[in-house]
This record gives sequence, C-alpha cells and structure tokens, in this order.
Amino acid sequence: MNTSNLRKACLFISILAPTYPAQVIADMFSWFKEYDVHLSPVVKGKITFNGNPVANVKVFRELDYDTSYNDDTSSNEMGQFQFAEKNIKSRQPGNKLNQSTIRQVISADYQGKTYVLWYTSTPSITPHATFQRVLSNLNCELTSPEEKFSLANIEHHDFPHGVVSICRWAD
Repeated sequence: MNTSNLRKACLFISILAPTYPAQVIADMFSWFKEYDVHLSPVVKGKITFNGNPVANVKVFRELDYDTSYNDDTSSNEMGQFQFAEKNIKSRQPGNKLNQSTIRQVISADYQGKTYVLWYTSTPSITPHATFQRVLSNLNCELTSPEEKFSLANIEHHDFPHGVVSICRWAD
C-alpha cells in the first residue's frame, strides 16, 4: 500500500472509530489478514503390485486451494514413498464470499497407467485427524480396484469424509 493510500485508510479508520465498534472495523479489513491454511498432512505409503514392492514408481501430489501446489516423488526399493506436510498462508478465508475447498489428489504412474491413490476435497482449512491417521500409512496395491470410501470425521461427526482410492489403511 503506498503512503497516500495508507493515510486515507488511517483517516477513514479515525473517522469510523468513534461511531463503529472495533469488531466492525476489524471485519471490514479482514481481507488483508493472512490465515494459516492446512493443505495436507504428512503422507507415507507403500506401492505394491501383486503383493511385491515396486520401486521407481512416480507419485504425484496435487493440492488445490487458491492455486495449485504440485510436487512429486518416486517409490524406493521397498515401494515406499512420502510427502511432507503442506501449509500455506492465504487471504481467502477472510473473504466472506469465499467458498473455496481444498482438493487433495495423490496419483501414481506405473507402466503407462495412472492410479488414484487418494482423492478428496474439504472446505476446512484446519487439519483433520482422520486424514492424518490414514495418510500416514497408505497401502497401495496397484491391482486393487478404485473404491469410494466414507471416513469418519472426528472433528464433525455429522459430515463424513468422502475419499476415492485404490489404497487401503488400518482402521
């Protein structure tokens, strides 16, 4: 913000301050605030084909909120892969008209075919205990069919998480 605009904002606030409660003024300027947005917990998994670990499988993670955040890795000789936790700062949650959701997609390419290891979306910008538990131990058998799952939502019991995956996890 340049000096002229800053002066105008200060003048505007000084005029409003005596007549409007502080909360109203704070709400008016909430779109300037940056919020912590949790896009993904740590992801750890293992890729197998007919029960045998598969090395060098390219695994992709795409996280969408206000923009797309992409990273990739490869499975090691034991078929294991992992991604670090991903958090960002965003002004979107301060926008009263914001209806953004976080979309998480983890996929793997093996022998010319793409497998969906994890697909979900959530309106919450805070961590989900269910996602943390499940994504810390994905067992991805490439011969397993892609299925839709309804996972318990620990934070909001009435709103289960919908997930699509070929992977399985301990309950």
